[in-house]
Amino acid sequence: MQKDFVAGIEELNAATVKSIKSLGEIQLRAMEKITERQIALASDYMSQGVKQMQSIAGSKDLSKMFESQANFVSEFNQRVVDDAQKTAEILSESKTELSEWMEEGIKYVSNNPFAKAFASKAA
Repeated sequence: MQKDFVAGIEELNAATVKSIKSLGEIQLRAMEKITERQIALASDYMSQGVKQMQSIAGSKDLSKMFESQANFVSEFNQRVVDDAQKTAEILSESKTELSEWMEEGIKYVSNNPFAKAFASKAA
């Protein structure tokens, strides 16, 4: 009996460590993707700022300068919307991964008698 109890604890501990490692990997992937998006966006903003300054500096005609600025603002707004959509996709992917992670945990607890008994006592 005591041997079964120790084996059950060891198995539960191993599953817990595996689960925590998996959660950490999900979080790491999400952070890497979001960080990549932020770096790309910062780079894009810098290059667009340079283009904007060049269009202002090189323009001698006021109407062309305003037209250039209007185009810049329109393109910039579209970039912001595109970036928001890409960020939402990353978060949605992470949400899906977290849901799958949670389902695996629930399935493990419901199929493991020792984990089920442990969970019912903890509740």
